[in-house]
Amino acid sequence: MITLDDFLSRGEAVSALIADVRSGRAPHAMALTGMTGVGKRTLARLLACAFLCVGEGEKPCLACKGCRRALSGAHPDLLTPSAGEKERTVKVDDLRGILHALSISAVEGGERVVLLENAHRMTPQAQNALLKSLEEPDGSTRFILTASGDTGLLSTVRSRCRVVRVPPFSREAVERELISRGTDKAAARELSILCGGSLGQALSMREDADFLQLRTLCESTFFSLRSARDVPGAAARLREKREDADEILAVVEQRAREYLACSVNAGPEPAAVPETACHESWLHASPRALENALSAVIDAQRYRASNVSWQAISENLLYIISEEITLWQP
Repeated sequence: MITLDDFLSRGEAVSALIADVRSGRAPHAMALTGMTGVGKRTLARLLACAFLCVGEGEKPCLACKGCRRALSGAHPDLLTPSAGEKERTVKVDDLRGILHALSISAVEGGERVVLLENAHRMTPQAQNALLKSLEEPDGSTRFILTASGDTGLLSTVRSRCRVVRVPPFSREAVERELISRGTDKAAARELSILCGGSLGQALSMREDADFLQLRTLCESTFFSLRSARDVPGAAARLREKREDADEILAVVEQRAREYLACSVNAGPEPAAVPETACHESWLHASPRALENALSAVIDAQRYRASNVSWQAISENLLYIISEEITLWQP
């Protein structure tokens, strides 16, 4: 079982938050951000356990009644409305139960935790409905939000939270975790290279051949544009993938971040796979061009939340990438 201690090596911001939670100096609201599959949900659940733990010693003990009920989602003082995997948004109506519960005392008289997973899917109206509680905390309630990417949360919500970005896993950490879960060493090594630091994606690729095919599609379209002339063909291959659009954009965002981090010497060189026809072009692109490409991906995610057609979104993103990431010649 992954414990809170396993996150202490995930960067100063994460370890500082854990230290503050354990020492009683935790903020009333925290937002865990980062790409899909880096452990935001697991960290959020463990932090919730720490607040609701009734065991002795360092918290969370993960063995007491409070921890067990929090882990199972059955604790009466753990309030957890969230968008389901197939739901596009979290609306005001989804929060009514929480807003009512916050007007009365905690069931067990101690700490109470509001856990909002996928908070980037909350509509602006839902986020505004939550603002009053964030602005005027009652002292016994903690808010833990998770959000993929850097968009989706209103600035008014972010400003009232301690925002902690959960960094990607190292390749070595992903490889170790996969091996511990029964993956053979050769496959674990390959997946750790391909997943870009997302353990969630590594596990998905291991279990789901369709996911690996989806990643291959991303590499052979968005990361294989030699010029704008390649856009119509790439767009045609993406046209029927509307149901997978959010996952596709998450993969493209992750890969763009990898190339940007490498360009400013803040991360390792991204893995080159056979389907990536323009790996060298991305590798030699300027930080400014990579920032512009990444901004276009983030805009595309915002357009998705606004119900713009997938065809229009994908074609626009492909054209921007073809303009920013020019063909590199040795």
